[in-house]
Amino acid sequence: MSVTPNPRILFVEDEEPVLKSLVKFFNRQGFDAFGARSSEEAQSVVREHKPDIAVMDVMLHEGPSGNGEVDGFEICRSLRETGFDRPVIFLSARSSEEDKLLGFEVGADDYVTKPFSLQVLLARVRANLRRVAPESTAYTYENGVEIDLEMHEIRHGEKKEPLSRRERDLLVYFIQNKNTILTREQLLKEVWGYKQGVTTRTVDTHVLTIRKKLQDRAQNPLFIQTLHGVGYKFIGEEKK
Repeated sequence: MSVTPNPRILFVEDEEPVLKSLVKFFNRQGFDAFGARSSEEAQSVVREHKPDIAVMDVMLHEGPSGNGEVDGFEICRSLRETGFDRPVIFLSARSSEEDKLLGFEVGADDYVTKPFSLQVLLARVRANLRRVAPESTAYTYENGVEIDLEMHEIRHGEKKEPLSRRERDLLVYFIQNKNTILTREQLLKEVWGYKQGVTTRTVDTHVLTIRKKLQDRAQNPLFIQTLHGVGYKFIGEEKK
C-alpha cells in the first residue's frame, strides 16, 4: 500500500479529551484521523479504514467502560497478528530502555516518551510514513528478480516469496541507500528504532532470510554484499 495524499492515522487512547485533541490536531494537519479507546475499536478502525500508521498510548487503564483495558503492547501485538503491517508509534511515560525494547519486540516502529509536543509527534509520524513509502514500489533486476514492496513479495518468474513487514522495511532502507555502506548499528537504529549500543543478531538473521528469498549468495552476491566487521551494502542493479 502506498501512502495516500491524505494519510490515514489511528490513535488508540482511553482518555477521551486527549484522544479528541489528537484527532482534531492531525485532521487540521491534512490527515484523516480516527480514534479508538479499546482493542476492539482499534481492530474495527483497521478493518474499515485501513490506516497508514497507528499511534497508541501504552498505559490504557480505563477503557470505554472503566473496567480495565489491555495495554498498548497487547493491542499492538494483536494488530500485528491479524495482519496490520503499517508503522506503529507508542506514546508512554515509561521511558526505561527495557520498556522501549519491549515495545519494539511486540512490533512498534517508534517510541515517543511523555511529555511531548504535538509538533514533535507530527514530525515523528511523517518520518515513519516517509520511511515505508519509497517513490517506487516495484523493482526489476538484471537477473529477472522482482521486488514488489506494495505486495510484500519477491518474485522469480511465477514463484513468489512473501516478505514479512520487517523484511520489507529492511529492503526499503537498502534500496533507498543503494551502494552505501550500512553498519548493523545504523540498520538497528533506522529500521528497528533501537538505540546505539543494543547488541543483537537480528540484522544478520533478517539479511540471511532475505538473501534466501532473493536466491542471493554471500559469495559473489548480486544484491547484498557483506562487509565483514562493518555491515552490509545493497548493490542490486535494476533492469534498464
